Amino acid sequence: MKESISAVVAVIEHNGTVLVGRKRAEPNHVFDGAWHIPGGKVERDETDEQALLREMNEETGLTISVRRFLGTRTDTTSGAVVRWHLCSPVSGEAGAGSDLEELRFVPRTSVRDVCDPKAVALWPNEVTAYLNPPK
Repeated sequence: MKESISAVVAVIEHNGTVLVGRKRAEPNHVFDGAWHIPGGKVERDETDEQALLREMNEETGLTISVRRFLGTRTDTTSGAVVRWHLCSPVSGEAGAGSDLEELRFVPRTSVRDVCDPKAVALWPNEVTAYLNPPK
């Protein structure tokens, strides 16, 4: 039986802005060269919080705190179960690492416009609602 892939995404919010990253343009990378909200795979025997702390340190150079769970979405193509969490930066200097080429904080209500439509299509409803609250 094939083991399912588990992943986490960190919506890192700071002063009304959210951190987005652009993937390195390399063949076979998910979102090759596209802007998205950073995340990564959960390793065996790792909790979501441990995975978020490790992945965000590798990808962004930031130490974060996990504030709360936002929602889950299963990618119908890969079967990956992706859990989204609202986080805050605690320390460190934001800088692209791991498989990212660039990072920037954008206004919370502009994240949808900055991120690649393929990435936005994978957001759970709770994330869409959080990033685009009713006016």
